[in-house]
Order: sequence, then structure tokens, then C-alpha cells
Amino acid sequence: MIKNLEIIDYTYDGLGIGKVEDFPIFVSGAVVGDILDVEISKQKKNLAFAKIVNIVKSSNNRVEPRCQHYDQCGGCHLMHLSYPEQLRFKTKHVKETLKRIGNVEAIVENCMGMDNPYNYRNKLIMPCKDGKAGLYKKGTHEIIDIEKCYILDDYGVEIVKYLKTIFDNNLRNILIRNSCNHDKYMVVLITYFKIKNEVVEDLISKFPKIESVINNINDKIVNTVLGANSHVLYGNDYYKDSLLNNNYIINYRSFYQVNSSQTEKLYQEAINCFDLTDLNVIDAYSGIGTIGLSFSKKAKKVYGIEINETSVENARENAVNNNISNIEFLLGKAEEVITKIIDRNIDIVITDPPRKGCGVEFIDSIIKNKIKNVVYISCNVSTLARDISILKEEYHIIKVVPVDMFPQTHHIEVVVGLSRKID
Repeated sequence: MIKNLEIIDYTYDGLGIGKVEDFPIFVSGAVVGDILDVEISKQKKNLAFAKIVNIVKSSNNRVEPRCQHYDQCGGCHLMHLSYPEQLRFKTKHVKETLKRIGNVEAIVENCMGMDNPYNYRNKLIMPCKDGKAGLYKKGTHEIIDIEKCYILDDYGVEIVKYLKTIFDNNLRNILIRNSCNHDKYMVVLITYFKIKNEVVEDLISKFPKIESVINNINDKIVNTVLGANSHVLYGNDYYKDSLLNNNYIINYRSFYQVNSSQTEKLYQEAINCFDLTDLNVIDAYSGIGTIGLSFSKKAKKVYGIEINETSVENARENAVNNNISNIEFLLGKAEEVITKIIDRNIDIVITDPPRKGCGVEFIDSIIKNKIKNVVYISCNVSTLARDISILKEEYHIIKVVPVDMFPQTHHIEVVVGLSRKID
């Protein structure tokens, strides 16, 4: 059945919303302001999903996607929206999610965008099978053989296109990480069996920007990309990059933000939440130390807390390499370590948790220890709103800034500054 529909809003993941007699219909590839003929593809009790049959009237914010794979590929979600419309959507999404889940009324600043919102990712992972290497088709495990990608690094994609021509079905995934500031590349070949070094010589000669090659063995039937065992075939098991004038050694397994230029904006917004002069700061979930080391230039003392031992070792090495002495990295769970060092007059806790958020124990430890100020960096607005709903009883929200770390997708990063209410 064909329905005529005006798109009036978006879902959290960027589907267009239209209504027929107050019944909501979600449409992939739609833009607010579109008038569409749509066909219902799936109907539930309270809503339906539909696909576009004909664009009767196009929204002023609709653009032609650059990518030839866009209709099929699951890597991007919003390339049919003009970039200003993407930023408007993300700002609205943050504000509405804080209200809906956290019951938080907050002034949300406009989402900080990129000057060039393409080819920004410093990390790519492409599955390989039957001579194909690319991204998965939406909702499937079918590989789209990628010739060009508008969010991945061009040089990295060219490396992938070459690698898929010289391997048989031993190649499972290709992981490439690149240093934006040093213009160097790390290649991790994830295979079922160990590969021979001859492959590396040819690869390096064709792509001289590669400074390390690692063979990771993953012969298990699991969803995780990396296996337990690896062999360095060329160079080191790390690469180097720079953020806010600090230099970092980054292990191929380590977490590192995928958009380097926007990461600098993100961290600067976090630093600007409070005057750090003469303050003691905890960086919870500190990883390899990128946030804590950025804060250390203005703070009196920074304590990084991280549960992963390798990350702590890397963070300590990064501190030494940057000649930063007012930072100390501690191994353990954030909620437990905070309690142990609270007598050191902690003024601020920074937290940048994984997508699942902070968790009740950690939030309780902040409140119980009467931490004066909190800077919460989040990659998941839903869990952010959940955690803020607890913190708001004891803290004022003084700042909410979305930063577009992932253009062309519905994902968003947010910085929130909170200050403890006077007892």
C-alpha cells in the first residue's frame, strides 16, 4: 500500500518520521521537509517502517550522497542530509534524549562540526572473504566490495584494495590505523593462520608510508576482530600520533579516538569547563592518557585511573616522553581508587567511559566523596542521560556541548560540565 507522507522529524538513528492520522511511520533515507510516496515494509502495533517509492517534493536540506555504495552500505546513515542539517539533527537529539531519559532540562550548545566532514577516520576495519574487502551491507554479513569510501582514509583504502588481491581465504580482516599528524600507517592483517614475511616486502615497497605490519591470528569462530596471538612482521606493535601538542605511542589494540581533528576540539571543550589552576584532577577510564595528559598542562596534579594494565604502561611511557611530571597513573577500578586517594583533595573528576556508561558504583563514589566538579565525556547520549539523571540531584549542569566526531553517521560525542550544589 502506497502512502503519501510529509517528513516532520527524525528518530535517534536518523530515520525520517511522518504520520498518517497520528500513526508514526519511519522512513530510511528521508529528510525533514520531504513529501514522499512510501510503501510500508514492516508494520507493528504502534508504528510502521516504510521505503521511499517516489520523492514528490524534496526538502531543501536533501543532498545527493557522494558515495556509490550509500544505499547498501551500513557504514554511513546521514549522507543524504546536508551537513548543517546533520548538525541540527544531532543537537536536537542530545537535547531531547537528556529530557526523555534523564528528565534533564539543559541548554545544549550547537553541535561543533568539521570544516571538511569527509575521510576523517584514522582507523578502518574491513572484513574479507572470497576476494572481497569492504563494509557490511545494511543488516547483513554480506560484504560490499569497497572501491572508495568517504569517511575512511583514502591511502588506507588503497592498501586494502591491494591486499585483497594477494591473499586467499586465509585473510579474515584488515585493520589499518594512521597517524594524522605524522602521515604514517600501521597495518594489521588478521588471518586464520600465520603468514609469511614475503608479503610484507612487496607491501612496503608499494606503500612507503607504512611503518609497521602486524599479523594477528584469529582462528576462533567469534565476533571479536582480534585474536589473542600476534606477530610483528615489520616495525613495532605501536604507532605514534600527536594531540594538543602532546606525542603518543599507541598500541594497535589500544583505544584511540578515530577523528583526530575533532578530538582536539572535544578535549579543549572539556578543559574549558573549569579553571584548572591549582586543582587536583582524576581522569577515570584514562586509557593511554590522552585526556589526563591534556589536562595536566593547566592542572596542579592529575591522577589517571585505568583497569587495563597495558594501557597504564603506555600512559606512563607517554607521560615520560612528553616530559610531564605532574601526572600519576594508577591501576584499578575507578570507583575503588577514587575512595583510596580522596584524601588528596580531589577537585575534579573527568570520565570518558565506554558506550555502556559509568555504572551506578562509579556514580555513587563521585557523590559519596563529594567531588566538587565533574567533566563527563560521552559517546552514547542514552547512557549519559541515565547517569546525569542520578548526578543532577547533587550537581548543577553548567555546560553541554555536542561535538561531531562521526560525520555522515548518527553517532555523536558530548561534553558535559557539572558543579556540585552547595550543601
